[in-house]
Amino acid sequence: MNTLEFTVTDGVATLCIRREAVSNAIDITVIRALHAALDQIQKGEAGARAIVLTGSGGVFCSGLDLHSVDLTTQQARQRAHFEMRRFMDPLILRLSAFRFPIIAAVNGAAIGAGMSLALASDIIVVGESAYFCPSFARLGLVPDAGITFHLARCVGASRSLSSLLLAEKIDAVTAQQWGLAYAVAPDGEVVRRAQQIGQTLANGPTAVIAQIRALHAQTFDHTLEQQLRAERSAQEMTLETHDCVEGVRAFFEKREPHFSEH
Repeated sequence: MNTLEFTVTDGVATLCIRREAVSNAIDITVIRALHAALDQIQKGEAGARAIVLTGSGGVFCSGLDLHSVDLTTQQARQRAHFEMRRFMDPLILRLSAFRFPIIAAVNGAAIGAGMSLALASDIIVVGESAYFCPSFARLGLVPDAGITFHLARCVGASRSLSSLLLAEKIDAVTAQQWGLAYAVAPDGEVVRRAQQIGQTLANGPTAVIAQIRALHAQTFDHTLEQQLRAERSAQEMTLETHDCVEGVRAFFEKREPHFSEH
C-alpha cells in the first residue's frame, strides 16, 4: 500500500503521509518512502525546488506507530528502538540540511515524532484547529527525533523545557505567538497556503536560499566573528552568480526578478 503521496506542481513537491487508519503514524515504511522521495527531488528528476510536507485525512502525523514496536522484552524494545533510529535520525538530519526549503503544512494534530518531523522543516503553517503535542513523557519516553534541539531554538529554552516536561497541547494561536508557526490558516486552506509559500521559494534564487538556510543553521554554534566570516564567504559566492545581477536590475527597473540559478 502506498503510504506516501508524492506530487510536483510548478516546482513545488508535496509529500503527503497517507496512513489514515493509524492517524498518519509513521513507521519504517513511511520513513523509507520519504527518503526515496527526497532522493528523487535531490537528483532533480522531479523538477522541484521547494517541498511541502503534510498528512492526509485532517491529521499531520500522530507520531511513531506504536503498533510496530515490540514491547515484550527489554531486548525487543532496544532492537525496535535501534531499527527506528537507524532510519529516523538520518531523515531529520536530511530534512534540516536539505538542498531545497521545506514547509510543513500542519493540517491537524502533530504529536510526538510528528511534532519532531514538523520542526525539521524551515517554515510551519498550521490550521486553526490543529495542534502540537510533545507527548513523549506521557508515554514514559524521552523526546527524540531532534525535538529537544529544534524546539529550544524555535521557542526558547524555558517554553521548550516546560512543553517537553508537561507534554501539553500547543494550539495554533499559541504556536504562532511563540514563533513555532509562521502562519495560521483556515483548516481547509493549510496545504494551499503552504504551497503558495513553496511557490514563492521555488521562484526565488535557489542558491541564495540554500546559503541563507545554511547560515541560519550555523548561527547558534558560531561566535559573531565566525558568523561574519561565514556570511562574507557566502556573499562572495553569491556575487559570482547571474541572480545577483538580475535581482539588482529588477529593483532599479521596478519589476519582479526572474531568477535562473536553480
